[in-house]
Amino acid sequence: MRNSKDKTLLLISSGLLSALVATQPVMAATTVATPATKSAAAKLKPIRLSSRATLVNLLKQHKTNRFYSYPIYMVDDAISGATPSSPVNKGSETAVDSTSTVSHSDTNIQVKGVDESDLVKVGDDGYIYQIFNNQIRVVKGFPVLEMTQTAGIDLPKDNFNPSGLFIQNSKLVVMGTSWQNLREPNQPSLLTSKIASPYCCWWGGYSQTRALIYDVSDHANPKLLRDVSVDGDYLDSRRIGDELYFVSRSYPRYYIYGDETATTKPENILPTIIETKAGQTTTRLMSVSNLSYFPDFVEPDYVIVTSVNLENTEKSISTKGYLGAGELVYASLNNLYLSASKYHFGSTGDIIPTENKVTTQIYKFGIDKGAVTFAAAGEVEGTALNQFSMDENGDYFRIATTTQSWYSGSNQSHSSLFVLDKTMQNVGKVENLAKGESIKSVRFMGNRAYIVTFQQVDPLFAIDLTEPTNPFVAGELKIPGYSEYLHPYDENHLIGIGHDAVQNGDSAIPQGLKMALFDVSDMKNPQELYNVKIGDKGTSTELTYNHKALYWDA
Repeated sequence: MRNSKDKTLLLISSGLLSALVATQPVMAATTVATPATKSAAAKLKPIRLSSRATLVNLLKQHKTNRFYSYPIYMVDDAISGATPSSPVNKGSETAVDSTSTVSHSDTNIQVKGVDESDLVKVGDDGYIYQIFNNQIRVVKGFPVLEMTQTAGIDLPKDNFNPSGLFIQNSKLVVMGTSWQNLREPNQPSLLTSKIASPYCCWWGGYSQTRALIYDVSDHANPKLLRDVSVDGDYLDSRRIGDELYFVSRSYPRYYIYGDETATTKPENILPTIIETKAGQTTTRLMSVSNLSYFPDFVEPDYVIVTSVNLENTEKSISTKGYLGAGELVYASLNNLYLSASKYHFGSTGDIIPTENKVTTQIYKFGIDKGAVTFAAAGEVEGTALNQFSMDENGDYFRIATTTQSWYSGSNQSHSSLFVLDKTMQNVGKVENLAKGESIKSVRFMGNRAYIVTFQQVDPLFAIDLTEPTNPFVAGELKIPGYSEYLHPYDENHLIGIGHDAVQNGDSAIPQGLKMALFDVSDMKNPQELYNVKIGDKGTSTELTYNHKALYWDA
């Protein structure tokens, strides 16, 4: 029997189920970094669009490098009618027990109270919901000896690709992407094109982010209550209480035609919303009054934030669109943050930047009971790795980035950590971490941050954030290999999952998987207490790029 104070970590890698075992600790080194200065970000504040004519002018002025460097052609119906495959974020293993109390695992999430979608979800009543092919399995999970499938929900067959689930009380949400085909526009044949380029793009339609909401109170007879589709590629989603928030990135369709005259049609420049409830389907274009643009935007595409109330299915959905790019999503209980990389090009049309500079713009939105309100924006040097590179603590937002620099003929990259206040002004920073290396993983734990970089060895930096305006590196540990995911064991211990490595001249070669337990009780002297190595070179686990692949029973 497992002691109630024990904590168990399980992960699946190349068919092996592994747990942490002991080895010898490694001592650490210490460095200190300099404090930061403030920077203004008022120029990033979005401006409400006044009319469709204003929108058309903006789209024509901001000719994106990605779409306008080369001609765009459609291909024949056989190809344009095909559905492109979309990546699916695989989820955590679901565990159940045979006790009389309905106890179950949850998705490994980043922020307490902010749920994330997963391939498998377990309700508080013990019912298990699983994406399997193009169906949702509804399984009675308790008692374990009576486990049985009570229903199968057939998902739409019209090019719908499910990616994750939410369960809230009796409401099941299926998040995914639909592909909408378009008729082939009148374009010259690719064979007669004067320019042949590997960068040429062929478009046969557009994607929509879709949320299907089911009533599963009758586990044998689930009913579809609501079907919401919003233009754009699915970026991410969160559930806070009864409110579902999802973010999509939409490219105006006039790109597809390679002709600016296509902007005269509203459906080619405004995002579309399709909603079905009570058996009635409505299709509408987003109102210009719900659209804004960032003055400094580069890519002329929309980031759309949509909220849906799961308890009151009659409540109207909320959609806000912003002209500008978006990549990573981080959410706290009260705010949603969206990051976007900005590559500083020498002139419109260049595909190689003449400046050695990439920055990350961060947009902060207040979220409250479904209402989404732009709050502030900031900008920092470098690019973020993933959602764990971002964190909110009180009135402060923290982000870790890597600045790549190969233009001088050698790798001069470095990493940094920035602290921004509630107005998204830079108030503190630690710069020039691990020159020549890039960030492999980040974990924020209250007033501490842990950053792993890698090129030859694995420096684990322990950063003290007690004074937001004066963060500094308190300690550093260098060991072979690198951690690609960091997980808190408790306030003084950290688990790292990644790869071992062996040095080969001026570089290092990744080997098999490695799990390690770090003692960070003394930030000046972090230590590796134990580690376990699994397999040889080529051994992998999904956990290195998807935190939902971890089952953490604490």
